Amino acid sequence: MRTQLKPGESRTGWLVHPVSLGILAFFFVGYIAVGLLSAADWNPTVFIKFGTNDPKTIVYAESQFDEVVYSPGLGHDGHFFFMQAMDPLYLSPEDHAAFLDRPTYRAQRMLYPALAGLGGTLPPMAVAWTLLAINLIAVGVGTWLTALLAQKIGLSPAFGLAFLINPGVFVPSVIDTAEVLAMVFLVASMLFVLDSRWRESSAFLTFAVLSRETMLVAVLGLMVYLAATQRRIPKALFAPILAAGLWWGYVRIRIGYLAGEVQDTRAFGRPFEGFLGAFKQWVESSDLLDDMLIGILLVLATSFFLYLAIRRRSVLAAMVAGNAVIAVFMVEEVWLHYFDSTRALTPVVTFFFLLAASTASGGDSKQALPSMSLSA
Repeated sequence: MRTQLKPGESRTGWLVHPVSLGILAFFFVGYIAVGLLSAADWNPTVFIKFGTNDPKTIVYAESQFDEVVYSPGLGHDGHFFFMQAMDPLYLSPEDHAAFLDRPTYRAQRMLYPALAGLGGTLPPMAVAWTLLAINLIAVGVGTWLTALLAQKIGLSPAFGLAFLINPGVFVPSVIDTAEVLAMVFLVASMLFVLDSRWRESSAFLTFAVLSRETMLVAVLGLMVYLAATQRRIPKALFAPILAAGLWWGYVRIRIGYLAGEVQDTRAFGRPFEGFLGAFKQWVESSDLLDDMLIGILLVLATSFFLYLAIRRRSVLAAMVAGNAVIAVFMVEEVWLHYFDSTRALTPVVTFFFLLAASTASGGDSKQALPSMSLSA
């Protein structure tokens, strides 16, 4: 006689066990990383993405390493995280922070470089390795946690792979940027939210916000949801906002003199203007076909996510809805290439799969949190 499955249980065994999926994800991205390392003569600077078109960056890179693997053009954001990791508290800004393109903006994303540099104590080559190692481990942990979250809302743990297959996770794992770590902390916070454990959820939301400042919209979304459904917001949830504010103030005291303009809002413009501008460039250039296809898919997925979020009124959807709204205001430069647009909308992609699957299966994505305790 076959026993009835509980929500989230699976008969497929250990292959879709959350831990197994996490291990699979770690080895998958590890395999990709080893291939890139092998092609670069085992030099981890290949992941930092120092660009060849910026003489200032070249001077900095060669002051830190004997041999550097450069990337075409201006490179990518990994080299900014490396600069931060060498001095995450900005005690010697002229040596490192001065080479950042937008110092105060970049400095908001402090947790990933602070961890990679062990507070600025590691030498350059060690930091090059730890930047990579943190992201590879984070992909495995994030996949495991997403599988646990899928189980918790009534889905198969196999949906944990929605973390791995997200381009906003997969690509950053090998270009030394902070999106993977921020997503890990966001998913972890959601697991505690569903158990009404506000201190723990607040701690992980704080880590998420200090990894990527746009995660503040998850905090605000959660607050709005709780205010609407429970008429009260746990005091602990103000911690991420306080932490971000304190760090914002510290950064401007330490390196504000390096900023010649307001840097924090340059990624945002008027509604839909950025997408329409990028679309015009996509149509005019055959080299941007992949970017156009993924950009259109992102718009469709974001729109459908918002529709499902409004329809189901799930606490998880409320925490991600703000990221979906961000898509409306993203500038052309962010929309133009998929490795930028997917990173900006990382939470939307993963939770689109979870929310859509839960809606289609009739699962309990409409988390009412009946045992919620607001005493924290």
